[in-house]
Amino acid sequence: MIKKLTMYTSTFLPLFFIMWVKEFLLCICDVLKNPYIYTWKHVYLNPYLITEILIIILIGIFVAFLLKNNKKTASYTVKIKSAKNRSAEYYLAYYSLFILALIEFSLTDPVDLIVLGLLLVILGIVYIKNNLFFMNPTINIFQSYIYEIEYDMQESTITKLIISREKLSEGNIIEINVSEFEFTFLRRKNEQ
Repeated sequence: MIKKLTMYTSTFLPLFFIMWVKEFLLCICDVLKNPYIYTWKHVYLNPYLITEILIIILIGIFVAFLLKNNKKTASYTVKIKSAKNRSAEYYLAYYSLFILALIEFSLTDPVDLIVLGLLLVILGIVYIKNNLFFMNPTINIFQSYIYEIEYDMQESTITKLIISREKLSEGNIIEINVSEFEFTFLRRKNEQ
């Protein structure tokens, strides 16, 4: 369950980083507008900013560790029958979440934190219950593409979600590592 929660939380790392940048810039504006009230310590010793960036860094490190040590249950070399790029579909889902950063959410306002927390809990239940681990902009930033591929194995056609750094197409021969998550990363063998 910790792995699932971490994967879910990592979905929002870019959003949290954007919100942190917003708070950071607001602190700088406070110093520039009211230098008699605020000092530069208000920016670089701000406990909210320090806590937020530490949480973002720790979650990022834990996700990198999880993905690096992702338990591979099997590895197969397969020939792709069909490959559909699904990145655009999931991009729209990410986009709607990142609109939150543009709304007047503040990571220092207790009311905004409670509302954001409730929203994240509701989204988290759906995300974890439906194994939507491939819908993760943090992973996609580094891996680039989400594909739904079909391949034959033991006289049956299998459909699988693949996260790939490279574009895939029908006829490619790839090595996929089946992981404990509902998606898998791939290593390309060669092209046909």
